[in-house]
Amino acid sequence: MKFRFEDQPHQAAAVNAVTDLFEGALLPPVQRRLGEAPGAEGHKAFLLDLIRLGDNLHAVTEREHVDVQSELAQLSTTDLRGADREFPNFTVEMETGTGKTYVYISTALQMARDYGVRKFVILVHSIAIRAGVVKTFEQTQEHFASKYPDIKYHWGVLGEGPALDDFTEPSSTVQFMVVSVQAIDKPESNAIYQEAEQPQLWGEAMNGIASVAKMRPVVLIDEPQNMATDLRRQAIATLNPMVALRYSATHKETFNLVHQLGPKAAADAGLVKRVSVKGIVAGSAGRPYLLFNKLRSKNKRLMAEVVMDCDTAGGPKRQDVVLQNGMDLYEESEGLDQYRGMVVDRFERKPDRIVFENGLIVHKGEEIGVDRESVWKDQVRHTIRQHLKKQQALDGTDRDVKVLSLFFVEHVSDYVGAEAPLPQMFDALFREEWERAGNSRNSCPDPSSVRVHYFPSTKTGIYKDTKGNATDSEFEERAYQEIIANKELLLTRENPRAFIFSHSALKEGWDNPNVFQVGFLRHTRSELERRQQIGRGLRLPVDTVGRRVLDNAQNKLTLIVDEAFSDFRDGLNREYIASGGSSATQADVENADHEVVVTRRNDLFTSEEFKELWKRIRYKARYRVTLDPSILPLSIAQSESLDEIDYLTQRGNVLQTAELRYDDKGFVVTADVDVNEDRGTSLSIKGQRLPDPVRLVEDQLLTTKFPLQLTRPTIMAILAALPLQKKRKAIHDPERWSRIVAKAIRQTTIEQMVEHITYEALPDEKSWDAEVVFVEAESITPPPPSPGVDPSYGVAAARDGGSNLYDATIYDSHVERSFAEQLENDDRVVLFTKLPRRFKVGTPVGEYSPDWAIVYDDDGNHRLYLVRESKDTTHLEDLDWSEQMRIRFAGNHFAAAPNGLVEYAHTDARSGLRIDDAGSGKSSTQSQRSNDEV
Repeated sequence: MKFRFEDQPHQAAAVNAVTDLFEGALLPPVQRRLGEAPGAEGHKAFLLDLIRLGDNLHAVTEREHVDVQSELAQLSTTDLRGADREFPNFTVEMETGTGKTYVYISTALQMARDYGVRKFVILVHSIAIRAGVVKTFEQTQEHFASKYPDIKYHWGVLGEGPALDDFTEPSSTVQFMVVSVQAIDKPESNAIYQEAEQPQLWGEAMNGIASVAKMRPVVLIDEPQNMATDLRRQAIATLNPMVALRYSATHKETFNLVHQLGPKAAADAGLVKRVSVKGIVAGSAGRPYLLFNKLRSKNKRLMAEVVMDCDTAGGPKRQDVVLQNGMDLYEESEGLDQYRGMVVDRFERKPDRIVFENGLIVHKGEEIGVDRESVWKDQVRHTIRQHLKKQQALDGTDRDVKVLSLFFVEHVSDYVGAEAPLPQMFDALFREEWERAGNSRNSCPDPSSVRVHYFPSTKTGIYKDTKGNATDSEFEERAYQEIIANKELLLTRENPRAFIFSHSALKEGWDNPNVFQVGFLRHTRSELERRQQIGRGLRLPVDTVGRRVLDNAQNKLTLIVDEAFSDFRDGLNREYIASGGSSATQADVENADHEVVVTRRNDLFTSEEFKELWKRIRYKARYRVTLDPSILPLSIAQSESLDEIDYLTQRGNVLQTAELRYDDKGFVVTADVDVNEDRGTSLSIKGQRLPDPVRLVEDQLLTTKFPLQLTRPTIMAILAALPLQKKRKAIHDPERWSRIVAKAIRQTTIEQMVEHITYEALPDEKSWDAEVVFVEAESITPPPPSPGVDPSYGVAAARDGGSNLYDATIYDSHVERSFAEQLENDDRVVLFTKLPRRFKVGTPVGEYSPDWAIVYDDDGNHRLYLVRESKDTTHLEDLDWSEQMRIRFAGNHFAAAPNGLVEYAHTDARSGLRIDDAGSGKSSTQSQRSNDEV
């Protein structure tokens, strides 16, 4: 199988947030060799207008709902070759699993197409991320060839083959070079700083790093929080970037943040799996419990932060305690007998440890007083149980998705060797859980055939423990190559391997979209591993032909951890903030112990009322749009969206005037807000090639959230019909002009489609399957009750013996919850159901899932079959434009119902079902009735 890539709106938004910065600010050289791309010899001759760049920054940040900025945050430092460098830096924050690598490659190719740049360095900090970048290039090659057909590109890895020569040679092909920061941060030993022999023979003394710097590349920094030291900032500057673009889920330095997609936003939008946690809390074994978290110094005295059992009024409870020399743990525990004789003798550094007077030594991260293997047993058992349950649930939706589970193992000896406990433990528990899930003993596969392991190894194949240090890179690289090479293979049903055992050191730079469960089988604890556990399985799953599965009910990652849920949650939040995140955007994690299973009421599912409702709405349909191209030019020419063109001005110099004000020390303290600006001399464009407006507009129409393909003659007719004063503005700022025009074309054309679209039902065998749409049971973990907090999503129990198809309603807003209550309490509602997102209607602006399907008793003798969309307003114009369009298109879809009338309308909780509106021309119903009468 191979992964299928498609343009996703959130990725297009991230790409445009960066490329829009350079509109009118990045100007290619006027003089260049005939037939050669502007950046073929590098970007030394490109002009980067910092004033215009700052203006664009203000516009982009205002649009992107991040802190509005207009001042460039440039990185200024001396590079490792002694040269002073200063260059702009822009930051994009994207949650793990949302396609960060895809986005920055696509951004580079779009910059190449729009501005002519050709040289890109991708800077990484680890072999894992380097391998992941190369894999993304391989997987997306066909996709990007289709998306950017006129842009040829090539990638290489510094140190492998002719990558450096390919990058520095003049070429109209876009050149990417993947560079490990460790390969450029040591001038005295890195090969790239050494002068090659052949150039020396010809009197040229340029080494590899100087050749790269001469290119003045665009530098794409992957995980820049790992390159924040002074040395690595100098290493980045040594590349002599024209601009640096920074991509990560968590930034310690934000510079100019232009786009943000945090964990919460990504989860709320269904772009990654939701995260649920099942905590296994070790029980008391009658031995002294102690978890040594860290050693710290205060006033030159060492102290240890530990967790231990302490007697309380409610019985022994684990509490945080700070230990000092001479402390008696029996006294600290309030007299728990198991701590007798445990008196702190001393603390030692390197390695950090506590030495007790009775000879006991506890190392940092070590946990004593628990039966470690019993905890592992519970973790493995619940991972297998959840795995089998998830596979059964996905099979029930008729989706061909293979479920994977991942275990992180801290020591190779836990899995490999005659004394390793995990293989035998797993095999026995797998057989037990297989039968517990309702399967026959004889049908159980050989447990050893469903597990696979990836561990660091020597060249001779000997597995070994590593810690992710630079000295371990050779051993870990072999494991990463194997993990990444087998990524697609693990997703096929023909391959029985479904449970992955991986060394805990291999914790970044790779993932697998079909990992639904992660267990961490450890001996010691680290405060930096929770986010890494989550990251291996956040990406949305794919089916066996590589298509992404968009089912929020099933897309949930469950972590089986060896600590209480509250400890995991609080620790995750600490990690997120420590790594650069903010409390406002951190991810929500669910407590798996609060999971609620919503069950279908089969008596209603098999009822005649439901059968009739489903017969009417189950159809799939194709739509056709018949537009008269001659009416588009006039309609678009009158569009209010074109008014923005009036504010485009000819490029010119800027005159700045301000008085110098000084402080007592003689420093100038005049603020930027006190600077007056005026227009200076307009820039001459004599000798420059005039822009091709047709191509510019066509490109804009195809590379946006909702691509629109119009013929070139149609686009030419539209542009010809524009008012003359608006056409003339194209010369001032071609890129921005084409973007405004494309927006007007897109909106006007799609609005015209609503009036000229027809839906045609497909043959019945292509209709939705009720068993697939309305699964027998769905699980959800709603937020727990909290005083004064009313969550916007959750589960509302249905009335016993009521008309709800399920025993509860899963709601996504307060409006939906209120609407469900109204339906429950309306005696005229015979049956209703919240429509799952699996039920979709196709529209020209994306797929649409309506909210409700209802059987309504109108007068005791007449049944109405309703589909409703519930919002917080009945005025469509108050909604987002694309949402307006989807609702309007849906009206046409349901008007074409082939098996009986379906009345569709949008409403709010105050207006209820709007039965009267459904027949009064305020929805699609009137057109349906008119057709019936005709």
